Order: sequence, then structure tokens, then C-alpha cells
Amino acid sequence: ADMAILGMDIEVQTVEDNVISLEMLFKTWLHDQGTEREQLHLLLPSGGFGHAAAPKNTLMCLKCDVQERLLDPALLSGPADGTGRAADATSPWHVAAWPSTALHKLRVLKALKSEGVCESVLYGLPFIIKPTSCWQLDWDELETNQHSFHALCHSLLKRKWMLLARREPQNTGPNWNVVVHPYYVIVPSDSATLLVKAVAIRELLLPSAFPALLAEHPERVRGPIESALNNLEVEVAYNPLHLKSNLYKYLKSSLYKPPQRQQPQPREQRPERHQPRQPQSRAKAAVAPLLMAPSPLQTFRPPAAARRGSCEGSLLPKE
Repeated sequence: ADMAILGMDIEVQTVEDNVISLEMLFKTWLHDQGTEREQLHLLLPSGGFGHAAAPKNTLMCLKCDVQERLLDPALLSGPADGTGRAADATSPWHVAAWPSTALHKLRVLKALKSEGVCESVLYGLPFIIKPTSCWQLDWDELETNQHSFHALCHSLLKRKWMLLARREPQNTGPNWNVVVHPYYVIVPSDSATLLVKAVAIRELLLPSAFPALLAEHPERVRGPIESALNNLEVEVAYNPLHLKSNLYKYLKSSLYKPPQRQQPQPREQRPERHQPRQPQSRAKAAVAPLLMAPSPLQTFRPPAAARRGSCEGSLLPKE
């Protein structure tokens, strides 16, 4: 056993001395660190965009890994009123159900202008895709795949494009007569990663009316609004590490339930043993005793007052 422990590879990490660094270190355990196989195939038209010589039925495949960006609040305990519910992992819309053991495919259908995508039609938790680090791939294939992925990120960022992709079904057996096709938009960034978010389709869209914005406003209305906005603190970028919602405290209080123990009753509230007998003894004392000869045993007993005083002295607390 000692030889087995000494033969293991030990990874040493340097962590800063603060709460956030320790918290992020523990959260890295929630990520899938397996490199046995790639998790996602991003299918593009062969030859890149606008290449007329390449046949349309051939596809270029970029092999990627999927990483969650946020914890799913639906998987945590719901609010106190019980309205929270866990997400259904069997639903085709549940993107968080992507396990590392299953291979998923996103087929790119068309490109979208970034300014032409409304934020109101995006929903669900975002995912990050990056070039795969699967050790089973050949080194040349792994390097070519990584360079192709970086070139795609750079080209999308330069053109200010997004990609519209459709998730291909995993099972194509005879029982799959009706297949639901979720759609996603793929958003580039300054880093060598792509952001994936689910986009609404016709069946999910609700009717909405968007009134036109007025060009002119009365000064008596615009003045207070401008003054209120000027009093706000302006941040260059949003940093989620600066905000807390007391979620940890809520989960701790809702999950931890101490055992119910019966509290001992204070001595001041305990009923005394001689109290129920007091009315009966007083009633007997009010009746005149019969003139009878005392028995020999009663001559050796102390008087009733002395007996009652000794009983009270033994039960009542001494001051």
C-alpha cells in the first residue's frame, strides 16, 4: 500500500490566501476533467464559409470539449415556498444533461450578424466549448484541430458573426419517428473559446408587442431621470465575484436540521408533590376529631404539623 501511494502522481497547486480562491479550487472538482474522448463535434460546411468549390454534403468536423459556466439553480434546493423544482434531464431542451460519456453533434446551419440577435430569444444556461484535449487522438490531428478552432474564433470575431446550429439526434432507430431539434447560437469571444446558448424557436415563442420609442420627451420628465442616472456608480465591466445572495447560508439552514431535544423544565415551573394534597389536609383539619383513645403506635408518631413541616422542608428549595 505504501509503494502504491509513493508511485502516484501528486499535483501541487498554489492557492492565494483568500476565501474566493479556496472556493474556486473546490468548485473545479465539479468540472469533468476526463480526457478519454471528445464530448462535442461541431460540424461546419467543408472548406469554410463561402467556398463554392466544396460540395455541400461534405462537412468539416471540429472536435471540442464542453464545460459548464454556471451551476444550475434548478438542481439546488428551491425557495422556502417550495416553488423550485429540479430540471428534467430527459428533456431535449435540457442542455445541462450533456454527459461526458455521450458524444453530441452541433451542425452549423447559417451565420448570423451579432447585432441582429435579440437577447430576449436566448434562454437556458450557457456552455463553453473549446478544442478537445483527448489523449486518444493523434498528436498531428490534435494540433490541427486546435489551430482550426482558433481560426474559427478569430474569423467570427473579425466578421462580428454568430453561428446558428442544430443539435443532431443521437439515436436514429425505428422508434424515433418524431425527433425534437433544439437550436443554439454560438458566440465568439476574445478568448480561444466559444459560448453556446439555446435560442428560441417558433413553438416556444409567445406573442409580444414592442411599442416604438418616442423621439422627444418633456423636460419635466427627462430631467429627473437624467439626474437619477447620473447618481449611479458606473462599472466598466460586470464582475459576479462582487455580488452575493446569501445562497450558502440559505442552503446551510435548509439542509441542516438539528435533532429535536426535549428541553428540561425549570425547577420554578415543576409542580410540587405536596400541593395537590394541601386542600385535602386542610379539609381534614377543619373537622373536629372524635374523642377516641389513641393507639399505641400513634403515641410514638410526631404531630401532624411537625410531619408536614419536615415534608415541606425536604421538597422546597432552600433559600
